[in-house]
Amino acid sequence: MRIHRCLLLAVSALILALPAAADSLRAVCWNIEWFPGIRPTASAEEADAHMKASQEALRKMDPDIFVAQEIRDWATFHELVSAVPGLTVHVVSSFRDAESGALRVQQIGIASKLKCRGAWTTSSPDISRGFSFAALEHPDGGLLMVHGVHLKSNHGSDTPEGAQNVADIRAEQTRHLLAHRDEVRFAFDGHEIAGWIAAGDFNTNHDGQFPLCKVVEMMTAGGYFNTWNDVPREERLTWRSDPVVENRRFEPTTFDYIFTRGLKKNKASIIDVPRELSDHSPLELIVEKP
Repeated sequence: MRIHRCLLLAVSALILALPAAADSLRAVCWNIEWFPGIRPTASAEEADAHMKASQEALRKMDPDIFVAQEIRDWATFHELVSAVPGLTVHVVSSFRDAESGALRVQQIGIASKLKCRGAWTTSSPDISRGFSFAALEHPDGGLLMVHGVHLKSNHGSDTPEGAQNVADIRAEQTRHLLAHRDEVRFAFDGHEIAGWIAAGDFNTNHDGQFPLCKVVEMMTAGGYFNTWNDVPREERLTWRSDPVVENRRFEPTTFDYIFTRGLKKNKASIIDVPRELSDHSPLELIVEKP
């Protein structure tokens, strides 16, 4: 009887240690402003305070899949996600400035509680930034293909020519992302694909705020579902202006998206965190197979 009881306890412990038998997974996307430190010239004390507060916020979110932007480097991302048991870093980009060649201080990281079958980053010298990618094993079978995205900012779009240039750069970045999907299919030929996720700061929206920019339309035409679709604008204001700084160019708006393909068409939602942690709110999506 004692042997049977010990065996039962051992099996129970093993089951609890396994990932959620996955009718659903929680994906979180967050641009953590100049992480860590809120600003590029943050002191060590400011960076430490930002790290600890962000760790506490992430611990409460407890994501299964986490995509982050404006991350300084692998070490800081690893320290951040270590606050959540089971969350492991799979990839952090190492994009360099096109002119100086120096590593940028805003990178894209992907972490998860799932087994990773492959991860890398890709960029172009002709395009600002790039994206990170990870192929994750879905607990119910197949691979979840996850792209972490941070498209060109709106800096330089003050004139008609500048606005067109920004729109052209973002369009090229989006074409690059959609083309990479075909490369991924080839790289994982013979593997079942459970679904696709493209998440991050797209720096644009589908509200007509940037009439020259067609990124959201390109993503949906490319087969992705916009998880903000039919969500009222006032419920998806992911970018938060700073009331202390009076000359901020934009009012609160939608910059951050989670697009999916081949998954249940769930709606994203904003996670409430203190404004002091970032000018962007994190967003989450319950990821389910159809």
